[in-house]
Amino acid sequence: MLKVLDSEKKSRRWVEEKIKTYDPETEYAEIVSLMAQYQLDEFTLNFLVTILTSYTLKPAHMAETLSITNKGLRRPNRRMQDTLDFFWIWHVYGPDSEETQKSISRLNKLHAGVARMLPGHFENGDDFIYVLGRLFVLQDRLLEGLNMVGMDPHIKLALFNFARALSKHFRTEGNKPVKGFPNSPEALEAFVDDWESKNHGYTPVSRDIVNSFVHAFGDRWFPHPFKPIGRWVCIEALEDSFLEHVRIKPLKGVRKWAARGALKSLFFYKTKIAADRKTSAYHERVLLNKKECAEMDERAVRRVSKFGWTKGGKDSVGLGDGPSLAGKCPVMSHTQTSSEV
Repeated sequence: MLKVLDSEKKSRRWVEEKIKTYDPETEYAEIVSLMAQYQLDEFTLNFLVTILTSYTLKPAHMAETLSITNKGLRRPNRRMQDTLDFFWIWHVYGPDSEETQKSISRLNKLHAGVARMLPGHFENGDDFIYVLGRLFVLQDRLLEGLNMVGMDPHIKLALFNFARALSKHFRTEGNKPVKGFPNSPEALEAFVDDWESKNHGYTPVSRDIVNSFVHAFGDRWFPHPFKPIGRWVCIEALEDSFLEHVRIKPLKGVRKWAARGALKSLFFYKTKIAADRKTSAYHERVLLNKKECAEMDERAVRRVSKFGWTKGGKDSVGLGDGPSLAGKCPVMSHTQTSSEV
């Protein structure tokens, strides 16, 4: 974990000045740790991970890995808090730290456990590269989509090297290393575009879990009666081509105007106005306690029934005890219902 002297934190935007003193080719871990500890917060990371996770649900086989465990649909708040724990450790401690290696080893074991139920779902190394690549391009493309200035090239290069270093610790099915990570930022961006352009088959499971996480984000961070705005900003942040694939309608009219305005205001504030922290955000995280998390996940369970979403579990991926309807996988024959955003 990067330590910074108090004497270096005098100016309002001191992190930007400090970042310039590091080499993004060799000191990328220091740059990312600086940003995570002193410019990030739980709300922003939750938002970004909600968007990132949504993109990874485009193919049916990746959505099924969340459906079978039921965490994505019935325990989205617990699942998100677990995910944020991983991301905080990686960003704060760096890709090659002992803490990160232990964290990714634990995640690899979780993936292996799901792979025993769904053989083949974690065997393609390109899927792992895509997740890291989407993480690399995520904020930059969000800013550009809002007609705002993209990320500093110095930071983008650091994020690329950070993602490449992380990839060395992930394992595909059968405990195999991830191979073929692109050798430049430009090549990684092209990889992301190529992966997303593939003919990923549609499954309602993808749509339902995206909606589940979108609703969970609004429920977690926005008070009544503003919870819909929390959902809208997530929908507006997702690219139209992705929304079209998962059968979620893009926002229009007042909802689009409100969501886009909220997003632009948030990013402008975070990137131009907000003073950098003087203490580490990682050490001052405000987490949901067990009761709060359970109450929110109870509301998530009720939403599954209210909106007619996929029920999740083994039946949702064709692994139930009884025969599938007409020999078809229940995931692919799920009856489409209207989507609530």
